[in-house]
Amino acid sequence: MLLRREASEERDEHIDMTPMVDVVFQLMTFMLFSVQMTGGEKVDVPPARHGVGIPESTATFLTLLKPAVPGAEPRLLLGHGEGDMVTLNQARKAVADGVRAGRNKVILQADGDVPHGAVIKVSSAMTEVEGVTVHIGVQEPQGTK
Repeated sequence: MLLRREASEERDEHIDMTPMVDVVFQLMTFMLFSVQMTGGEKVDVPPARHGVGIPESTATFLTLLKPAVPGAEPRLLLGHGEGDMVTLNQARKAVADGVRAGRNKVILQADGDVPHGAVIKVSSAMTEVEGVTVHIGVQEPQGTK
């Protein structure tokens, strides 16, 4: 029975770091995919400095207003804020009707208190209509008219 190693015998000791590195990368990957991105940021629409306006005759206007009750869904209106309140499906149908009438652009205007996620939700629903281009409305600079 051999209890001691010979003093002259070379010792081959090292720590294998490969499993630890694998576990660290797996944890990093898990954290990357499990983090939830929140879309509740508020949109502060800046004044337009460049670009060309879109004629109203070629566009369908949608307006998102802040919810009447905090935490509720924003109100979606057809028109420049004074139209009828509609659902997402009704707005999509109105946009499709507008495309058939030659208005292939959608201008989406949103109140500054509407969460960014709601704006994205409405704009992505409108892009499902064939032949539509969605534009986000901005305020005109003050004092330029």
